[in-house]
Amino acid sequence: SSCSPLRRAGCQGAIGGIPCDCRDSVGMDKAMPVLGGLVGLWAASKIVPIMYEWDLIPGVGSPAYWARAQTIRYDHYTEGIVYSPYDTGDPIRELPVESRGKMILRQKGGGWKLQSEM
Repeated sequence: SSCSPLRRAGCQGAIGGIPCDCRDSVGMDKAMPVLGGLVGLWAASKIVPIMYEWDLIPGVGSPAYWARAQTIRYDHYTEGIVYSPYDTGDPIRELPVESRGKMILRQKGGGWKLQSEM
């Protein structure tokens, strides 16, 4: 027979008059990628809406993101507001102690120095 020994070893009998050692799994070769694609589409249909609402898709903002962006005031730099990565609603108005004197300043003649070195 032209079938591989591994295929013959797992054979349990003939089906439809075709010896099991020569049956091909052509149907499974075509069905499994289709099934995998369907499972992937189903998973994407569940995951993508959550990613959209949580603003996890680069370059795409949800309606909640744009509504919040309209309320942000960018003119607080004159009032001593320190921007933090977390929006708690009440902005930080004092520089944290661990950050004082650590600002890197550009010198008139070129180069850079820490604020504490000046």
